[in-house]
Amino acid sequence: MTQPTLFISHGSPMMAVQQSATSDFFASLGQTLSKPRAIVVFSAHFDEAHDIVITSGDAPHIIHDFYNFPKPLYEIQYPAPGDPKLANTISEYFYKAGIKTVKSADQGWDHGVWIPLRLMYPTANIPIVQVSINTRLGAQAMYKYGQLLAPLRSDNVLIIGSGGISHNLREIFKSPATPNRVQMVNEFTHWVEQKLIAQNTQALLNYLNEAPYALFNHPTQEHFLPLFAALGSSDGKAKKIHEGIEMDILALDAYKFY
Repeated sequence: MTQPTLFISHGSPMMAVQQSATSDFFASLGQTLSKPRAIVVFSAHFDEAHDIVITSGDAPHIIHDFYNFPKPLYEIQYPAPGDPKLANTISEYFYKAGIKTVKSADQGWDHGVWIPLRLMYPTANIPIVQVSINTRLGAQAMYKYGQLLAPLRSDNVLIIGSGGISHNLREIFKSPATPNRVQMVNEFTHWVEQKLIAQNTQALLNYLNEAPYALFNHPTQEHFLPLFAALGSSDGKAKKIHEGIEMDILALDAYKFY
């Protein structure tokens, strides 16, 4: 069975304990996809400056990598298994391309992994491997990472990029707010949708120069780059499967790629 690939906007950690349109979307998404034998995730919160790090433990722990949230969030566990054999396969794909990796049996899964997957697959019975991103290398490198792992799809492995289609936390707390901030988010997310549907990969890879208000929507790039890993591992055909907004300007769009 060949799996699609996904880009999801994982939103606030509060999604783990609060029902919303986006949490309902994740719950239904797991039911609409054919069950994968394993899941590979590129998350915004696992940004490594040097070697690619791949989780290789039998049962990686989850990381509560957020602060000043309600106590119940820190009590949540997600005891899905890891997949050391798949981690080895991923490492071999990178090695053949001349890219060094580090397999870590101790590295856990950040909230960009376990919060959406806990909603999608609450029984926690699908093995997961997380692969780091590198914001210092940018979109082209993340796209290549996806291309290298594309063969996994035909082996019933679901590849997910987990980030945010827009992510400007500073603006959330800014006073006074930027007057046209909603317009800037809308123009950026509409541009991304247009380019994805048109399969204009070159424009997307050059988004920092071509997309309207790119740096307003992503003052730092870690939440957008997982999109390119998902896109690179696909055949390029995109379908928007969810849209939403948190706190006025954090867009929660999700895409399925074929």
